[in-house]
Amino acid sequence: MKTRLITAAIWMAFGYLVLYFSEMNSIVLGTAIAIFCGVICSDFLCAKGLQKKLKLFIPCVAFAVIIPGTIYLPGVYMTPLMYIPIYVFVLFVCMFAVFFHTTISVEDMLFSFFGVLLIAVSFGVYNIRSCADNKFTSFWAILIMGIPWLSDSAAYFAGSAFGKHKLCPNISPKKTVEGAIGGVIVATTGPLLVGYVFSLIYGNVYINYAILPVIGFINSLISIGGDLLFSIVKRYCGIKDYGNLMPGHGGLLDRFDSVILCSTSVLIFSQYFTIIAEQVAA
Repeated sequence: MKTRLITAAIWMAFGYLVLYFSEMNSIVLGTAIAIFCGVICSDFLCAKGLQKKLKLFIPCVAFAVIIPGTIYLPGVYMTPLMYIPIYVFVLFVCMFAVFFHTTISVEDMLFSFFGVLLIAVSFGVYNIRSCADNKFTSFWAILIMGIPWLSDSAAYFAGSAFGKHKLCPNISPKKTVEGAIGGVIVATTGPLLVGYVFSLIYGNVYINYAILPVIGFINSLISIGGDLLFSIVKRYCGIKDYGNLMPGHGGLLDRFDSVILCSTSVLIFSQYFTIIAEQVAA
């Protein structure tokens, strides 16, 4: 437990610095997300031992960095140019399958393709949301990442105190229905506090408190699904953790597995509802 707390404190301090400097320069956030995405995809590929197949591993990790990173390039954001790296990656996988089908199995190719595309596009979506409103970078980061982590923490404590019924015993034996319910309840109400805190930090801003609980509720369910999905992958690969970059927690993917699918949900909501905006003086 001590190791977990120390590791969490160090990474929280690092995350704070990234967000602090991102508010000043969006390139900081874009670079951090691209690097994180590369490391997380590396964790995913190493789970199946694909680091031994360098001709597949290296290009996949490279694309994992390029796809979310290119969002910040001048003239790329919210234009068809955003989709070029994704198309090139799809083309690469197709051509790779043709030329190397005798030495690398179709299963390994599809495993790599699915993982890199899912993770890289999801992180790229977060870059899109941040680009759209760079002034509120920290708000979007906490909303996207905080809800899954809050849900996970609440589910742990609720499950420890009240858990009796297993949620998915064949996938994650420790998760309980009671824990999941507790996580959803806390994650639904938690965004209201997030909104209030950021209203104090930013000052003259409008916060849509009506939509925040809806986002919290939906993303708490999505985060549970993401967590279980990557737990299935771990069981399939026969590993306990995706890495050891975060002592006591595992690899970066072990911490971000529940977050990956949530950024797209927040982006969709932000396209139809004003979630945060600077107040205009009358």
